Amino acid sequence: MQSMHQSRAPLQGLRLHDVVSTSDKTYGVHILGLPEITFGPSDASSRDTSGPLSLLKGPAVGPIARLSPADQRSFQYFIQTASHSITSFGHDAPRVRELLIQIALSDISPSSIAVLKSSLALASFHRDDSLQTTAQYKVAALRKLAESTQGRISVTDSACHIAAGMILSTLEIQQNSMKSSHWLWYACGAAKIVKTAGLDVDNLDHDTAALVGWVHYYNTLSRFSLRHWQPHVSLDGDDAADSFHPVVCGNGQPESLTGAPHEILYLLSEAFNAVTVPSDPRYETKVHRSHLEIIDWKLRSLEKKVSDDNAPAEATHPAFDLVVELYRLSTLIYLRRASAGILPLDQKFTTWVGQAFELLEQLPACQWPFPLLIFGCEAKSDWQRTIILDVMERTTKNMQYRNIATVKSVIETVWVQKDLYTEDMNYVRKLGVILSSTHKSVPAFI
Repeated sequence: MQSMHQSRAPLQGLRLHDVVSTSDKTYGVHILGLPEITFGPSDASSRDTSGPLSLLKGPAVGPIARLSPADQRSFQYFIQTASHSITSFGHDAPRVRELLIQIALSDISPSSIAVLKSSLALASFHRDDSLQTTAQYKVAALRKLAESTQGRISVTDSACHIAAGMILSTLEIQQNSMKSSHWLWYACGAAKIVKTAGLDVDNLDHDTAALVGWVHYYNTLSRFSLRHWQPHVSLDGDDAADSFHPVVCGNGQPESLTGAPHEILYLLSEAFNAVTVPSDPRYETKVHRSHLEIIDWKLRSLEKKVSDDNAPAEATHPAFDLVVELYRLSTLIYLRRASAGILPLDQKFTTWVGQAFELLEQLPACQWPFPLLIFGCEAKSDWQRTIILDVMERTTKNMQYRNIATVKSVIETVWVQKDLYTEDMNYVRKLGVILSSTHKSVPAFI
């Protein structure tokens, strides 16, 4: 069952997302009629009795009434544990998991049930159920998505398709990212839906902005991996690479998103699209140099904005402030390294690296692989490597987070290569060789 799902599900999904309509231009997830809910501790006594969480303890109504007792327990597990493994970085990122729970419990339409089934699939994996059980939930989610495309596709349905696809992408990353690139299809497909349904417009309501912001995060880091993963280049030329590369990954990134996290993601996208090797004819041009200098200046200018940002999401999640700064520093360090000498590795650069490791020490866990990758490549001293190893160990011990296996193996390979070889290699070239040698599928740093 598992192998059959892996071979068929992405192709089946490709047909689903290609038929998303551009009709129903009522923007906003609020058209679902979802209540505002504050999610507190997992203890039932502390929950608001009007929220979806209470449905699992109270009378069986709506979608919950249709679940078996075993599935009700699985969804409870999704709420309390598995949903915390879903990483996000963007507008009101901490709210994403709450929004997914609301959508899954909003009604019994096929598209909402698809989100519910996707949630059960992720919970099943986290509960160490059989591969067949997890695959059955994934297939059920895809079937409900297919059912929801029979007729006119509303913006509400599009939002549900995004939510289900992103949960399935998370599951693929945690379950199969070391073996296949299928996670990419779901991530890139969600970005296509955002474009097709016109969800990346100005003046989004906060729920839609959180959902689209989540897609922006996945889309940017997906394209970073595609930019540097070179399956034809590796340390071991005998191993065949996964040739899976979704056509939908050619779609553009969501637009019109505001706030420091999205400004950083836009600049990261500019950076990895701009950097090149010295042999490239563009390398010596004034236009190329000027472009890199402008990106660098914008990232440096964001420092005060990040520290002064008092948005509600960040005010109630102070640890997220550290994550935003980690992404800014990692993007700056990446840009300086990848510029191949155009931008200086000066005292400012050294200061940024030092600040990054100091911030990592403050985090109880770091489920954001991209900063770990960039800082891991900078870890030269035993002290720096110990910080990286310690934060990865703290993250791994928290069973909610299961997405750092990829970056852990890449960092270990980087350190081995640094220890064995002294000659310097161009940073962009080195990333390509390391990523392609470590993984025969597109690595996920999400």
